[in-house]
Amino acid sequence: MDITPAFNDLLRKRNAPIVTEKKLSLEAIDGFLKEAYRINSHITNLHNELKDVRQAYLSTAQPRKTHIHANASVQQRHLTDRDREEVDANAKQMLRELNASITALNEAELLRRETETAVIRKKYASRLGALGAWAAASDNDNSSSKGKTAEHAAAEARARTIEQHRDEVIQSLRLGLQRCGRTQQDMMEVRLTREMEKNRSVLAKAGGGGAMPELGGFYESMAKSAAANKGATGKAGLPPGDEGASSSYDPREGLTDEQIQMFEKGNQDMLQHYNSTLDKVRTAEKSLLEIAELQTLLVGNLATQSAHIEQLVADSENITADVGGGNKQLKKATQRPSAASCEAVPIGLNRIEAWLGICPVWRYNTIITIVLAVLRTTYRGLRNCTFGFQSRGFVHF
Repeated sequence: MDITPAFNDLLRKRNAPIVTEKKLSLEAIDGFLKEAYRINSHITNLHNELKDVRQAYLSTAQPRKTHIHANASVQQRHLTDRDREEVDANAKQMLRELNASITALNEAELLRRETETAVIRKKYASRLGALGAWAAASDNDNSSSKGKTAEHAAAEARARTIEQHRDEVIQSLRLGLQRCGRTQQDMMEVRLTREMEKNRSVLAKAGGGGAMPELGGFYESMAKSAAANKGATGKAGLPPGDEGASSSYDPREGLTDEQIQMFEKGNQDMLQHYNSTLDKVRTAEKSLLEIAELQTLLVGNLATQSAHIEQLVADSENITADVGGGNKQLKKATQRPSAASCEAVPIGLNRIEAWLGICPVWRYNTIITIVLAVLRTTYRGLRNCTFGFQSRGFVHF
């Protein structure tokens, strides 16, 4: 919401200059903000892409053949396991590149700060005005602004303001990148959980011959073959592992070579299936560990950045208070005469009068009498302007 018009109305009521509208363009800003805008654009695009592909990424259902609708974009996108792996790899690569870009931007900003600090120190350290600022400062002021001119303090305050703003920008970029990493991590965790549940379901159905299509009806054919060979339809037709099976049951008894080969092939296919699933789980776990490491790194950087920003805010508040105190001291110093000058006048008058008093020759000189009268009159005027210093032991006529 733009509150500039309301703010300008308040300024007009107080006869203050209004705020002119300045359109922001990337060509008119500095290099730091240009790079920050570029990184933020990539972070936003990555987060939107992850949200768009989330439903298809987590879906384990097979694609269904449906009638073609007028709006084909409404149809859900189907992803294979290879497509999901590509999504994970691309997301991790983008997260690494964006994190490296933010780190490079932060390092460049630190270098700029060091250079700016050195320039300010070199510009204001050689000036003699620092002595006057130190003298005008309060005696109880032990802050870092003591001994600095108003221009020096203003330059440092401006530098700290820019530093605080850019720290906020970098922190915002890291928060956005952390949000992308958390989204990708959640997607991978949900996918891994669903894969594990799916495989547990398949394993639970394996005892009934429903795990592999090649084993469909295997136990039924085995029972028929055993019944034909032995003339028994009871225990011989029971599947392996049944609770009612005889203790002397031999799985190979009554099976032909073709049935045994089919059983071995089914076992090999099942073992290959679970080995492939195990490889997928390991790959997903490795990707999750990489994302978790990146998240930990981002959290550490955010904590450091937040502490730095809090320190800058505290320094800015202290500098504002110090500048205000210095301005008050300067105002007081300009409104009153120097204490040393006011003290020197009465002391000098006392010495002159004492010296003239010990010389009898000068007591009857009319010129000297006039001079002393003028000096006394001048001193009475000085007493009026130094009324605040009388309690410090001045000598009176």
